[in-house]
Amino acid sequence: MDKQVKPRSPFWDHIQIEEVSADNGVAHIQCDISENFLNFSGFVHGGVLATLIDASIGSAVRSTLDLTTQTSATVDLNIKYIKPGKGPTLHAKATIANKGRTLVVGTSEIFDEDNVLVAIGSATFMILKKK
Repeated sequence: MDKQVKPRSPFWDHIQIEEVSADNGVAHIQCDISENFLNFSGFVHGGVLATLIDASIGSAVRSTLDLTTQTSATVDLNIKYIKPGKGPTLHAKATIANKGRTLVVGTSEIFDEDNVLVAIGSATFMILKKK
């Protein structure tokens, strides 16, 4: 795996996702929670949690690719909301469950600062050749 080309995501920058680690199909990301990420009840919006599931599994997938010739795209995303998300920071930890020639399936768990499980999810990514 060539780690020289690390893609930057303007969306990640916008919502301040940080990749803590990503190697060999395992990734850990975190996101500081701002007021803009809350729903009307004062908890983290479900869309933010879905984004963290997608982003963490995406990081785990990327850690297995040759980034000079390969990229990936989400083709399926599933999430189960367990408890209301609260800040100031959420952590998502993902692992690859299965990697085939063209499809990769991963799972992720989101935890709050008190290590309370907030959500779990899975995603399937397609491996694509870079143009």
